[in-house]
Amino acid sequence: MSSANGDMAGDMGSDKSRRRVVITGTGALSAGGLALFAVVFFWQIPHFLAIAMFRRNEYRAAGLQVLPNVHGEAATRWAITVALVLQLLATLALVPLGLGGARYLAGAIALGALMLGWATVGLVRTGGDAWARRLFAMSVAFLPLLFALLIAG
Repeated sequence: MSSANGDMAGDMGSDKSRRRVVITGTGALSAGGLALFAVVFFWQIPHFLAIAMFRRNEYRAAGLQVLPNVHGEAATRWAITVALVLQLLATLALVPLGLGGARYLAGAIALGALMLGWATVGLVRTGGDAWARRLFAMSVAFLPLLFALLIAG
């Protein structure tokens, strides 16, 4: 994918900050910290690919290779859908790890269903710029809403 390496670097931050985020409170690498990392990592892929779809001409003009320009819009919509399935699995993994309760679970399922539902619309129809812009807007709202549910629940 065109953004996977950037996503990893962006999620990991500096060596010191990475240790604080994943190890905070336990002094060891935890499954919960890794699951939170996975939530943010898999969120970034459809978020960036949506931007790459509706800004593909600008990326092309700048000489940057992004998935929609290299493999086409259909492949990009499939990559978005796969990433959203993995994102949903990561968000749900927080519950058995003890990080989210029943309210969080209900909200995470609802948010994930909305995102996957919109991805499915893009697979069934021709996605296009309008579809990608709406997916981008949904992704902007998704992460703060998910974390608000996690904090509240």
